[in-house]
Amino acid sequence: MDWRMIERIESAAGTARVEMQADGSGHYRYVLPVWIAAAPEDEGALGDGVWMIEEVSGLYGWRGPCLNDAKRALRLQDAPGVES
Repeated sequence: MDWRMIERIESAAGTARVEMQADGSGHYRYVLPVWIAAAPEDEGALGDGVWMIEEVSGLYGWRGPCLNDAKRALRLQDAPGVES
């Protein structure tokens, strides 16, 4: 399947985002990348850090439920006690 991004939403802290995607068959999904800051032992190999995919949702037949779940996943990344 060829997925195209239709919307991106950033977390309040800027350390996570959801990317809403759609394919040509009417399916939707979201991808949740999180920012991983480089550690001192990386010695600059990663620059400041890297975006790593934390979650890829299943397939949705409707945009609305996919968007709702994507926003919920993003809020959980900003919840106290959740480390990314």
